[in-house]
Amino acid sequence: MKHEKVELISPESSSSKLKAPPQKWSPATLATLKAVKERTRKRDNKRTPNVVVKYYDNTYTSYDWLVSGWIVEERFVPTGRKGTGRTYKYYYDPTGRMYYTKRDVLFAWKISKLMKSKVKIP
Repeated sequence: MKHEKVELISPESSSSKLKAPPQKWSPATLATLKAVKERTRKRDNKRTPNVVVKYYDNTYTSYDWLVSGWIVEERFVPTGRKGTGRTYKYYYDPTGRMYYTKRDVLFAWKISKLMKSKVKIP
């Protein structure tokens, strides 16, 4: 039984569904979303009830530091009686590979020479 809600976030719409992405998504972002969707299909049996999943790309102001084609997945996992919970962030490259922190993303960019080598990683 699937209880997971999936949303795509774009500058003009705050609650678009995954099956009908907004017009502003780049082809690179859509390709990454497709790769991520294939990855989640493989681990389909590990879903938690009432989890809300949102995807962001570099058009969203909080993630404007991302390179085109990279996306962020935010998972809100509710806990407790009052609906409080925790938000987990996962970063995906255009091939669908997952990174757990911004630092991991910056390090991957440094290794692949997407970022200047003189920039210090926090």
